[in-house]
Amino acid sequence: MKNRGLGRLLWSGEHWIAYLRERDGGGDGSVSGSLSLYHAHDSAAGEGTVAFVSTPALTATCTDNRALAEFVRDRLVVRDVSPFDPDAAIVAANIERTGDVRHTPGWRIESSGRVISVEWRDVGEPLVGPRTTSDSICFTILYFAAGGHISVDGKTLPGQPYPREAWTRTFGEPMSSFCFAISETMLDR
Repeated sequence: MKNRGLGRLLWSGEHWIAYLRERDGGGDGSVSGSLSLYHAHDSAAGEGTVAFVSTPALTATCTDNRALAEFVRDRLVVRDVSPFDPDAAIVAANIERTGDVRHTPGWRIESSGRVISVEWRDVGEPLVGPRTTSDSICFTILYFAAGGHISVDGKTLPGQPYPREAWTRTFGEPMSSFCFAISETMLDR
């Protein structure tokens, strides 16, 4: 059957972002922990979850589907805004969602002898629409959170969410480094 839509589907799912930064004497500070998680519903590599993790205790690409991890790394990650090492080891993980998407959603990742927990707090109203940081995204429901944390083995990492400059291209101003997109759909362009 001929594709009568906007284009060929590349990926559809959820993208969760959590970047913490410590304040250094009133300056911008340094990143103390980062996570970018893709929960795929449909892709050329199938379903599953991939979490790019960068903490003092673990830097890895954690996944329940290795082919999906390679696909996300090679096809979805926007290199000019991603803080993650593209050559980080791909490791097996148990990954599960926690909380309620309307209030305090989160994810729990067990991998390499570590437990990473991430939670988004003070979630704002959803922004619905097609315009985002990537031209290949044709639809998204995007939420920004004022608060959140990342913990490793029960110990909360220092730092807070911060205004991220990467959102200026889309919204004309920095937006929170703790955000998530559900129903994100990307076309193969």
